[in-house]
Amino acid sequence: MKTISIVRCLLMVICLFVSGKVASQEMVALPNGGCGRLLDTNTSSSSDGGFLCFRLGKEAVNPNNMTDTDVNSYASLKPGTGAGLFCSMYIGVGTSGADFQANKPVYIDFASDGFNFNPSFNGGNFVFYNNGQEVYRTGINGHFFFDFGDNQERRIIKVIPTAAWDEVQLAFGEAIGIGFSFSQMRVYNILSEYYLAPMTFLSQPSDKTVVAGGSTTMTAVINNTSTDETPDNITYQWQVLIGSTWNNLANGSNYANVTSSTLSINNVPAGFHNNQYRVVANSSFHTCSFQAISTVGRLFVNSVNAPGTISADQTICMDISNDPAAFSQTTVAQVSGSAEYQWQSSADNVTFVNITNATSATYDAPPITQTAYYRRGVRSVLNGNTTAYQYSNVVKVTVKQSCLIKCIITNRMIYTTLNSN
Repeated sequence: MKTISIVRCLLMVICLFVSGKVASQEMVALPNGGCGRLLDTNTSSSSDGGFLCFRLGKEAVNPNNMTDTDVNSYASLKPGTGAGLFCSMYIGVGTSGADFQANKPVYIDFASDGFNFNPSFNGGNFVFYNNGQEVYRTGINGHFFFDFGDNQERRIIKVIPTAAWDEVQLAFGEAIGIGFSFSQMRVYNILSEYYLAPMTFLSQPSDKTVVAGGSTTMTAVINNTSTDETPDNITYQWQVLIGSTWNNLANGSNYANVTSSTLSINNVPAGFHNNQYRVVANSSFHTCSFQAISTVGRLFVNSVNAPGTISADQTICMDISNDPAAFSQTTVAQVSGSAEYQWQSSADNVTFVNITNATSATYDAPPITQTAYYRRGVRSVLNGNTTAYQYSNVVKVTVKQSCLIKCIITNRMIYTTLNSN
């Protein structure tokens, strides 16, 4: 065991002088989404050996690519094809400086593909060492006897070593194996920090209904839980759709908090009905920046834009008929939702009371015995939201006790209509 550790350390020293790598802590934007800080390493090593390991095409190459600023380059580990006894291979990077912290995530940009037909167990592991001693191990794939592949697209694997470490290896090993194994494991990047992109929303804007003149809010929040993959320096900008163009909102009499996660819409005009809103969120992760656009929230403004008009004033005579003619509407009420009506009457044109069951657009009043006043109230109901009533013009029904003069001429009764003036 000591001999293996000494050999590994010598390989690290040789690679340090050959590669000339220095601590860079470079930020890179990854093609599979996201942005990260490369692991700060200055050594790299590899081995495709093992005792009595005869495999065609086996290789462990380019370990230094795992912390290279070329995010599309990679280190490759191929078991090859053939027979082997105690085959072991690895590619690794590390540091000759201070240890990496325990319980801190490491992010590995990894992909694999393969075919296997072997009477043995073949496995890949990420293995962490400190001063040549293994301190943590986690498996990434495995084959047993017969396996048609372990094809997985490029992805980020999160590993949290439980002990301080100074080297990480992608290692492959088998006790004994005979058969075919066409497989490759690729490590593109090893990152000490990683920020997931695109950003995701924890909540999105929802449709809102508000009475004209009222207030409401819309909210969209970027998912920002306490992990290393969360965005930094999040900013928000709310927008409204005008025609086919999204326009940034500014704080004013109708809008507040336009650059926060929650937009306030105040003193809402009826003209805001059917407005569409969204928020554009931006964030930065050191030198990388990302953007996310929320879904659309629609604003429905419940309003009575015009209560409409009714007709008409009339005079009735008690000695002819005290039943007023039905009231009709001369202009239709204009509402943003569904119109609901309530007719009212008054004896003095000051105090009006609701008329029971008079809830249609028109109204046929019952006979009356004294002058009365009538008006129609209308309100809008939209998405369960109801406005206050607004009222039409007032019509007056004048009641006269007698409108006829009765005269006797010979044996005939003559009825003459009096001038109502």
